[in-house]
Amino acid sequence: MKESDLQDIKQTIDDLILINEFKYHIMKLSDIDDIHNDIKNLFYKKFKIKYFKIKYSKKYQTDIKYVSYDEDNHDILLSQTYANNISIEHKIELLYEAQPLDDEKQMLFESYCEDITNILYIRYLIIELQNSSLIDPLTKLKNRLSFQEDMKELIPLALREKMNIGVLLINIDRFRAVNDEHGDKFGDKFLQLYAKTIQENIRTSDIAIRFSGGEFLILLMNVIDEAKTLEIAESLKEALSNVYLVTPNGDHFKKTICMGISMFPQDSNDMDEIIKNAELALSDAKDQGRSIILRYQEDDGELDLF
Repeated sequence: MKESDLQDIKQTIDDLILINEFKYHIMKLSDIDDIHNDIKNLFYKKFKIKYFKIKYSKKYQTDIKYVSYDEDNHDILLSQTYANNISIEHKIELLYEAQPLDDEKQMLFESYCEDITNILYIRYLIIELQNSSLIDPLTKLKNRLSFQEDMKELIPLALREKMNIGVLLINIDRFRAVNDEHGDKFGDKFLQLYAKTIQENIRTSDIAIRFSGGEFLILLMNVIDEAKTLEIAESLKEALSNVYLVTPNGDHFKKTICMGISMFPQDSNDMDEIIKNAELALSDAKDQGRSIILRYQEDDGELDLF
């Protein structure tokens, strides 16, 4: 084999490594603006592409999600397009300035674009989940029905991109007693306090759902691993156990929580099954007392206590 061929192979391997490194880097970012900015830096540094737009099409609606320049600058001609047809109804397009890329550079650029548009689709869909009109009117979190529908879109791509999702099902210990003791209005305020506390203690890329009366479901999107999931769970338990409302009598009213945890896709690649696992873990946690976190374990039918 010629030395030039070996160099070409080495360059190809190096390029693939860099693509994967960039892909996993932007997957870890929680802020969509940071992702857009890193894409902008990459395009200019590697391909000298300074001006581009990102368009996201869903069914019959197309939105401009990002532009790398002042939108009043109408003289810029974006004559090239890379399109990723995610599904029949979803497409992401990158419109960019014409650049004289050779065949090798063009292939490299398109390889980056494929991974970038897949990640962008996941992030745009998550934002839609969070901003959907199908929300719980009391807590302003996603409701259970809309969450189940939207997961049909998100999960297939999460599997493809090998994304870890930590699923936390939280139950307020003896929540019914709150309404019985202080009335429904006080109980509603307490749920609102818990929803606010949850949102303040998770990343903007995570998803919080009002699951039922005194239960909340949290999806830790693209969490590093199970250890990080458990760390966040403990932190949430601490935060929720320390918030309080002042009762009409002037007392500081607090509650504890129990939590069931399951991991996607480690426990299952079916989100319905993952949630059932978290429900089983939560049920056992409640049976054991208050302020308990349990991680679902399938192998021996037992649950780990944390």
